[in-house]
Amino acid sequence: MFDTVLKKFEAAVAPLSRHVFISLGTPHSKATIKHIKKSRNLTKELTQTLKKFKSRTGIWPEWVKVDFVTQEEQLPFKDVLAEMLNTRRNYIDFGVSFDSKWLISFLPEVINANAFVRPQKGKDHTSLELAVNNINHYLKHYTQVKKPFTIEQYQHQNVIRFQTCGYLLTPEDYYELETSGGNKGVRKTTNLHSEIETMITTATHYLKNELGPNGKYNYGRFPHFDRKISFYNMLRHCSSTYALIEGLTYLQQDLTPIQHAFDYVHQHAYYDCGEVAYIFDDTREINEIKLGQNAAYIFAVVEYLKHSEPHPELLHRAQKVAEGILTMIDPQTLETIHVLNYPDLTIKEKHRIIYYDGEAALALLRLYQLDQNPKWLDTVTLLFEKFMSQNYWQYHDHWLSYCTNELIKIRPEARYIKFGLKNISHYLKFIYHRETTFPTFLEMLTTTYQLIEQAKSLGFENVVNTHINESFLVETLHHRANYQRAGYFYPEVAMYFKNPKSILGSFFIKHHGYRVRIDDIEHYLSGYIQYQKLYRSIT
Repeated sequence: MFDTVLKKFEAAVAPLSRHVFISLGTPHSKATIKHIKKSRNLTKELTQTLKKFKSRTGIWPEWVKVDFVTQEEQLPFKDVLAEMLNTRRNYIDFGVSFDSKWLISFLPEVINANAFVRPQKGKDHTSLELAVNNINHYLKHYTQVKKPFTIEQYQHQNVIRFQTCGYLLTPEDYYELETSGGNKGVRKTTNLHSEIETMITTATHYLKNELGPNGKYNYGRFPHFDRKISFYNMLRHCSSTYALIEGLTYLQQDLTPIQHAFDYVHQHAYYDCGEVAYIFDDTREINEIKLGQNAAYIFAVVEYLKHSEPHPELLHRAQKVAEGILTMIDPQTLETIHVLNYPDLTIKEKHRIIYYDGEAALALLRLYQLDQNPKWLDTVTLLFEKFMSQNYWQYHDHWLSYCTNELIKIRPEARYIKFGLKNISHYLKFIYHRETTFPTFLEMLTTTYQLIEQAKSLGFENVVNTHINESFLVETLHHRANYQRAGYFYPEVAMYFKNPKSILGSFFIKHHGYRVRIDDIEHYLSGYIQYQKLYRSIT
């Protein structure tokens, strides 16, 4: 099955070390791993390993990952442990062998995917510990090692810290993988835009498949041990529906499933109060109305109506929720109320998340673009006075990036452009160097680039040149678009988890336990779709 690609691989890649790890993966189970020491004929070893796998399981593996050890160093266990505990969660990019014969040795992918390092219970999520029970679970179920692992047995011993370079082999081809940093183990690419097209396609289909016949999503999972997230959140239901509309529209596919998502909201979360309405959340008896979820519902509806047949009733529902948003904004001070109690509409929290304000403004502006009701635009204009006077740019809110970009289409004023540029200009170096994928960064970068292009076309080139380094923004935009691939479940990443098929082709947040949640997919999708729409003008 792999004969052709093995010959191609052998011709291009000479064995790089005396230690080789061969990982065999299928969509249905965690990869099995074989360590080979002093391989004299790698192709022969690979062929034999593949045949043994077929004989044992009855199927050929779909993926073969070959890792060569490129560097090894003997160090005190306590030093390696300290390094592991001081590395961002799931970002370990080195392997560890606990004995000179490499009988107990773990690739970095195994360390991360099996949660060998986890947050300490009852402490801040950045306080980490070695999860001995997870190590022993892996040893018992996925290796031939029978003796339990303990920290004490290595406390005063040396272990081997090693680096690897890897390749993924499929029946069709092989891919060289990144060797270090946050995207360690992710395939290199010579055509980023083609790669992103694939990611958009698979993630859109993944999100669509998470939407059940009743219109409710499978909310998410923690893939270390294939555990579903039981919690639900209507704000994320609505905002993820918006991203699903974006994805299906971008792929020119049928929007019929979207109606189910709206039906679920209307049946379970739409609070009609006559002239106004709200989106409420009563999951886990929370019983509250959030400004942000009202907003998310509106821009999901508007996005749907832009690409579908007219739905007067759906538009009317969104307009009533917009009226509900207005009741949560003080007409004199323009201060927002972030959370109301459901159903009595008393104030629960005046302030919860600063980003609700930007969401609300964007929702009203998007609705104005559809129905031309000046009430929505007037409110957004007043809100922007507050945003500018209170320096909201310092919160680096991607919703405000979207909103500013839309506002200057209607009111092309220098002060709005300046605000939109300040929203990101002081943050660019941080964004460029950020270790985590943070998908909303790409949304901010793409919308800011659009803002710059619009501003220059309107004659505000001097404002642009004064308030942002455009060339560095473009450099950061391309860099983050590539780096965000570290948050995508390629086969070479998914194969080390318990149930690869449940996550393959989706997006995740690595430092949150590789969490796959509908809103995580949402932000990756929105950023990548906007990037793809822009790329021809900025390459």
